[in-house]
Amino acid sequence: MSRLRCVLVLLSAAGLLLAGALPAQAALPETVVVHDSRTSSPVVDISTVRLQASYYYDSEQAVSVTVPHGYRAGHVITVWFDLNGDNTPDGHFEMRLLPPKNAGGQTLRKVQEFRRGGGWGHGGTKVRNCGGSEGGPPVFDTIKTGTRGFSAVLDLWYCAGFSTPDIDVDPGAWRVAVRVAMGKNADMAPNGQTWSKPVRGWEGCHDEC
Repeated sequence: MSRLRCVLVLLSAAGLLLAGALPAQAALPETVVVHDSRTSSPVVDISTVRLQASYYYDSEQAVSVTVPHGYRAGHVITVWFDLNGDNTPDGHFEMRLLPPKNAGGQTLRKVQEFRRGGGWGHGGTKVRNCGGSEGGPPVFDTIKTGTRGFSAVLDLWYCAGFSTPDIDVDPGAWRVAVRVAMGKNADMAPNGQTWSKPVRGWEGCHDEC
């Protein structure tokens, strides 16, 4: 490589880093796992967050949040999403867990919503029908008192108001920051208002193509 070309490549890379841009999407993994530091109060401590790209023939990205001491009524889980690499949240998913409907029950009630924009707060524009590609809420499975993990499935590009890319050329990229709170206690993964490593929006086309 010539010296001039080398300099241009380095300047280009530096520019991307300064802009906070996501890496080339094609080179990104299809799964990312965040292992949290486990230093927060046990009532909100996060152990892992898992990001999963959408299946090639579908349009639903998944994020799973595990807490080692189990979920209970009063927990508020917020997941902020960044799809364009500008370090500003493009939207967030929030789920509040409420006491069981019947006395003595174990199944927690779920109040779920997705909002576009809103920054690192809880504002933004509420999006209706924001779940998986087949409809339904992002978290469909039952969460009982003591359940340690759940998965939220969203058609993320639709929910955030972005056009779906030509995934054969650009599979997209996204990353998250997760907060689990109860009362005055809260934990974030990764720590602070920082982002996970990015993951592809869609898996590559494997044996079925």
